[in-house]
Amino acid sequence: MVNLIPLVDILQEKKGDTREAHLILFEKCNLRCSFCHQDHDSEVGLSATAILDKVHTLIETSDPEAPIVINLTGGELFSDNIPDWLFGYYLTAGTLLLKHFKRAKLVWGTNLIYSDLFRVMRLITMLRHKASKDQNVCLATSYDPAGRFTAGNKELFLRSLMVVKTYVETVNVVITRQNIQLFLTGNEGPEFEWLCRNFDVYFDHYIPSERYQEHQPTEHAISQLYLTLNLKYPNSYPIKAWKENRFNDTTCRSTKIINKDGVVTTCWSEAGKDAILDEGAGLKAKHEAEERFLEHYDCLSCEYYQRCGLRCFLHHSFVETDSKVCGIKEMFDAIL
Repeated sequence: MVNLIPLVDILQEKKGDTREAHLILFEKCNLRCSFCHQDHDSEVGLSATAILDKVHTLIETSDPEAPIVINLTGGELFSDNIPDWLFGYYLTAGTLLLKHFKRAKLVWGTNLIYSDLFRVMRLITMLRHKASKDQNVCLATSYDPAGRFTAGNKELFLRSLMVVKTYVETVNVVITRQNIQLFLTGNEGPEFEWLCRNFDVYFDHYIPSERYQEHQPTEHAISQLYLTLNLKYPNSYPIKAWKENRFNDTTCRSTKIINKDGVVTTCWSEAGKDAILDEGAGLKAKHEAEERFLEHYDCLSCEYYQRCGLRCFLHHSFVETDSKVCGIKEMFDAIL
């Protein structure tokens, strides 16, 4: 029987009801992570007007009734050289978002490499007081054993994490080639076990940027990482979700991105030389990549389709091969 339902519509059912948005307020940052494509010296967007303009853009283009996760990031929003007065506009931005979106989670991304933690905790506390029972406000941070920390920075990160522990919902790890190598050789650091015991640790796909050839892992390397995590850190995500849940939403949520210039785009805007700085064109490219991916691996006939997050379609479009063998399916065979 011919399936008359478009593949994109079938995949839409796996994406769930929750929307996701990413407000990049500015790119100025106190770190120089080797895998990051941002301009760490740029001050574009670093003003009260630009910040609130991005918030209003999201509000004007989004359904207030739909559940949504809103990630607010830099650069680094909270570094010690950010003036105190700007925190007042962070508070205004968060308040506007909580007033508009009835079921919102506001996630403030931070690297925790700074000394003034009090004003960060005060911001989150004040916004939590404004949140309803269907809303949440939290911090998210990132632990990347390769390409992020100096020895001093790692020590400061761990001290800061202890201080703000109750405000942090997730600790993310970017799946770069270099990070994978450290996990496969057991050199991720002794503190990682502590992180997995105390936080939800998520392994996020690396978005191919200008330096993707240096940092982008292969599908096989990603599979090997997951097999290692299953043995050493089975409570990390997505491993835990795959093993416990028969159904999991897709890894990709078609995130709406509002970048430092205020332009509304998709994840395709991050794709280095192949960047698409237009939301409509970016979504079209993404849908085409979804179709290629599903057809290439015959995902709809796979016994793990409902359990699988289907990975990052942008990543796959950069490392596409002729092989029809799905390394993630083989990984499922091993861990389930």
